Parts: sequence; structure tokens; C-alpha cells
Amino acid sequence: MRIGIHLLDLIPGKIGGMEQYVKNLISYSIKQSDQCEIFLFLNKHNLDAFSERKDNVFKILIDEKEDRSPQLHRWIQDLNLSVWFCPLLVLEPLDVSIPSAVTIPDIQHEFYPEFFDPRILQWRLKKYQVSVENCSAVLTLSDYSKKTIIEKYKVAQEKVHAIHLDSSQEFYLNHDETMNRKVVRKYHLPDQYGFYPANTWPHKNHLNLLKAIDILKKKHNIKMKIVFTGSEQQEYASITTFIKEHDLSDQVYFLGYIPQAEVPYIYKNASFLVFPSLYEGFGIPLVEAMRTKTPIICSNSASIPEVVGDSALLFDPNDPEEIALKMLEVLNDTTRSELRSKAVKQAEKFCWEKCARITLQVFSEIEVH
Repeated sequence: MRIGIHLLDLIPGKIGGMEQYVKNLISYSIKQSDQCEIFLFLNKHNLDAFSERKDNVFKILIDEKEDRSPQLHRWIQDLNLSVWFCPLLVLEPLDVSIPSAVTIPDIQHEFYPEFFDPRILQWRLKKYQVSVENCSAVLTLSDYSKKTIIEKYKVAQEKVHAIHLDSSQEFYLNHDETMNRKVVRKYHLPDQYGFYPANTWPHKNHLNLLKAIDILKKKHNIKMKIVFTGSEQQEYASITTFIKEHDLSDQVYFLGYIPQAEVPYIYKNASFLVFPSLYEGFGIPLVEAMRTKTPIICSNSASIPEVVGDSALLFDPNDPEEIALKMLEVLNDTTRSELRSKAVKQAEKFCWEKCARITLQVFSEIEVH
């Protein structure tokens, strides 16, 4: 099987969990099968983001100064590819001549159109439906997302495949105390803090979390500290304004984008992961917290309950009062111990080898048909 993978829209460090998904899926797919040849279609901005050095992996550099679709058509034909895979939201080219698969992690825009710039919203409304119709298989990240895609786009159930993700390999490494001390010093981590890794997109719901922090300060006289990682997106200005207006600057730490090798130690030093997202197709940080035995409190929306099972305390993400109470509850030693035990068991459900195996199986099925 000769698989072409469209990665022209991957921007290193800017697309959150989907970058982890793509990199790990490719890495584990390479390990799974020597029978596959994998062709990565890249541009000059992300050419160095993939370092796999295998005899069955090839990089194709696409010239962004030229129209992409004609170039892709030519490469697909010249390389005699058997499956075309677009893991980043939409199918391109739409009229690809070989079996194709597209990964649609979620259809958030159908539920929260107000969170999208009008131009991006129109692009999604136009591209998602036609991508689903034209591809041979749709991959998504949870049963929740599969259900919503089938309902919204009137697609046959057997065409959509829900495949869970996992954390990156850094979360499987043994604890390194030297690295731990380095991370604590480098980022001046406080002794006790909640952790939220998320780009400041509207659906990530940072403001309601900050309102909960403010409630703890004013009603309970508790100055809870929160560490944020991720890139600055649409809501960053309103978030920083809220912090200044409510005098929370000494409680909120913005670390920005940090190297992947350091991320597990941010979790390990955290008192808990707080995950107030309004909408997720999966939510890799939830599994990352399980791997590091970091207690989880999270929203009860979209796919999140499916991912955490009974290993987390759930809250209404639109209710800052409830978020504040869950932050207090998760500090209880007995509660923390119970959540850690359940997280270890829940984490067993997630595996990149399994994700890659099922994905390659789908590719084999559409190649035959």
C-alpha cells in the first residue's frame, strides 16, 4: 500500500492536539507495517517537523507559490499512490482519483458557529460536507464525534470510524528528577497549582475558569494559582483584560508553547488538571493527565465524559461557581487518591499502536473497494 498524506496545513506549534495526532499516527504507522510506503506532502514551513528516517518514508515538497491541487494530482498519479489521506479536517483535492480518507476531529462549528470568524465558518460549512461526501472513509476521534457527523451530514454509519488517540511517547518515559527540577526552576512553578494546556480559542473557555478563580479568591479567601500553556489565539486579549480587571496577575502563569519533553513535568507538579472546554472531539490532555496520575476535573460536555469515564470530577463548564467548588473538592486527599486509581485503569483504553493499526485497517479496506 502506497499512502500519500496531505500535511500542507500543518503549522508546527499552532494547531494543538491535531499536531500530536498526526505525528504519532505517522510514527506508529511506520512501526506497524513494513508493507506500507508513506509519502509525506509538506511545505518549506513544516519540512523539518518530521524526522522519520525509514526506507519506506518519503518527503514531497510542494511549492506554495503554485496552485496546490494540480501539483497534488500530478504527484498522486506519478507516484502511483493507492490511498490518499487528509488528516487535517478536509479532503484536498476534492476530486482525487484514488481511495481517500479524511480526519474530521469534530464539527464544533455546527454547535458553536459564533466562535468562528465568518470567513472560516463559511469555509467549514462549504468544505466539511463535500469532503464527507467525496471521500471513501471519514476518521474521527470519539463515538460522540462519529454520532454528530452521521447526524449532521446524513452519512452512512459504516463510512465513519471512531478511533481514540493517546498521549505522546514522552508520557511513557520514566520520571527524571533532574529534568523535573529544571522545569520547575525554568518556569518558576508555584508549589500548588491547577494546570490547563490549551490555545486561547473561544471554545477552550478560559474566561469561565478565571471567573471560578475569582470566586475562590473573593468568596473563599483562597488564591488558587493556574498555569496555562498554549499559543495566543482569539480570546487572549479578553483573557488578559479579565486578569488585570480582577487583580489575578499573581495567580495566573502564562507559559506559552513549551517543548514536548517538558510537558509531563508540568502535569506531575500540578495539583490537578482543570479542563473547562465547551467542545472537544477527544481531548488529549485528559489522557496526558491520566498517564501522569494528575487528578482531573473537567467539563461534562461533548466527548469529554467518554474519554474520562469515571476517572474525573465533572462540572458544567458554563457555571463558574461549580468549577470553583470542584477545584476545592479535588484538593481533598481521599478524592485525589481515588481519582488517580481510576485514571490508571481508564488510561489502559488508549494506545497509539491500536490507533495506527485500526487506521491502516481502514486504509486497506478502502483500497480494496
